Amino acid sequence: MKVKNYLKIVPPYSIAILALGMFSMSCNREKLAEYNTNPDLILNVSPKPILTTAIVKMHDNSGEAFWDNIRGISNWTQQFVRKNGNSVSFASSANNTNGRYGTFYNGVGPLLIDAQKRIELMPAGEKEKYAYIHAIPSILKVYYAWYVSDVNGSLAYIDGLSARNGGTFSPAYQSQQELYDIFDKELKAAVTVLKTQQPAVQEMLGSHDLYFDGNDASIQKWIKAANSLRLKIAMRLTKRDPEKTKAIAAEVLADNVGVISSLEEEWLFKAGPSFTADGNWNPYPDNGFSGEKNVIDFLWNTQDPRLRLFFRKNSWTKANFDLAKAQGKIGANAKWDPRQYYGQYASPDANKDEDKKRFFESVTIKDGGKDVVIDTISPLQQRLFQAEYNGGKGFTTFHVITYADVCFMRAELAARKLTNESAEDWYYKGIDASIRSYNDIANVAQLEEYEAVAGNEIATYIQQPGIKFNPAKALEQIVIQQYLNYFKLPNEAWALIKRTGMPNANTIMPLEVLKGDGQLLEIPRRYVINYPLAGDLNFTNRTQAIDDMRKDPDFGLPSDIFGRVWWDKK
Repeated sequence: MKVKNYLKIVPPYSIAILALGMFSMSCNREKLAEYNTNPDLILNVSPKPILTTAIVKMHDNSGEAFWDNIRGISNWTQQFVRKNGNSVSFASSANNTNGRYGTFYNGVGPLLIDAQKRIELMPAGEKEKYAYIHAIPSILKVYYAWYVSDVNGSLAYIDGLSARNGGTFSPAYQSQQELYDIFDKELKAAVTVLKTQQPAVQEMLGSHDLYFDGNDASIQKWIKAANSLRLKIAMRLTKRDPEKTKAIAAEVLADNVGVISSLEEEWLFKAGPSFTADGNWNPYPDNGFSGEKNVIDFLWNTQDPRLRLFFRKNSWTKANFDLAKAQGKIGANAKWDPRQYYGQYASPDANKDEDKKRFFESVTIKDGGKDVVIDTISPLQQRLFQAEYNGGKGFTTFHVITYADVCFMRAELAARKLTNESAEDWYYKGIDASIRSYNDIANVAQLEEYEAVAGNEIATYIQQPGIKFNPAKALEQIVIQQYLNYFKLPNEAWALIKRTGMPNANTIMPLEVLKGDGQLLEIPRRYVINYPLAGDLNFTNRTQAIDDMRKDPDFGLPSDIFGRVWWDKK
């Protein structure tokens, strides 16, 4: 098996254990304050393994995978549908979600700050060699803070991680509007450092860089990653402030280094065997998840090669079909259907429709004295999310920003007349990049039933009705391809739907109108934001931040998961 040169093998629990352990805080309030205000108590370790640990911690979140992605967001976006259909209450709560908030403040953020502080405490003549490594944590800090703010709104960002280094335990909060300006400035500053020829020969991260190569060439990739993140964050503003989106896009695309521009430059984390061995990563092999019926129909009808990379064939075969027919389990006039790719209906009321009955019920037959259970729907490719599934030895890929993502952003900007680029060109480049990237991901994950994408499949696909570029439906087509490309990045699919209102029931790839007990169902738009408890060291600032967000009538009550944060303007 040929593996890309940026593949990183990451054994769990073995990278920078020292750095990970030093942030364990199972102590009383006095000890917590002592450790948080005197960083000299921490062993003087290199910033490189600290940065490595931060990267691992950004992705090693099985609880988030289980609660937020598998049971929550992917269901709300109709990317996943439960084997037996959704319950009426499937989108009415967000219990156990929002682990990202704690991950940032209790893990990722302090590690990134500490990596930078290690450098700042170095003696003159030494710290000058670490200018590039000092800039990289800023990129990661912005990325993760933005990810947290995306569904929480205001954050204590500027001083929120300062306590361990003599800062405050009562940091002020910044509104999401303020954060977006801060994020952009910090990314620009990091890029400026990385693009500047430093007077001292720079240390490189080497094997501690789990995204890129860690050598001199990786600095260019970090610049492109930061610029691409600037563009990604600016895209959230297309409803709230399209002129700002336009201005940031113009600046980023005019940069002489630019944005991610090939598969080899993708911002991905590839984790080695056993990283996702925890069962929380597995999207329910027994209960089962499929895709939404209309989405899989669309993939099938347009001959999308990603269909077999996202889903497996259902359990019907010609042999068990014949047995089922002979045993009277299906109608005597039934005809064998070789398609074997079907999705499940997402609307909870769909199971009341007699014409859809076969999608919700299994057929049990006798085969050589054994009971065999057969389902019509196609299960997810479990190894795409947990390479260890069923004894697998492959690699699980975590997306941050891919080349396809950048292509589709550029296509959308052009379709919205926010740039002068060709929407059609970037649309086709995005499709090509998405299919090729998922083919690579599927290959290294060692998917069951893996069949590589053939050279002519993409050319055939882009000529299909609904796929061939139509200027009259340009934005709709681009958004649908973005949605498909976010199959492994549910938070982005969720944001896309909130930001554009597509896909929907009337797009060329329709999503279902969700109904439960005859009532229209909404999907959540953010997470629960709790008021602090009495005794919280930052009670006043935290309370004020929530009260300020509530001034926007669309925010709703803090507990209202159907309320909107600032960027998600009606």
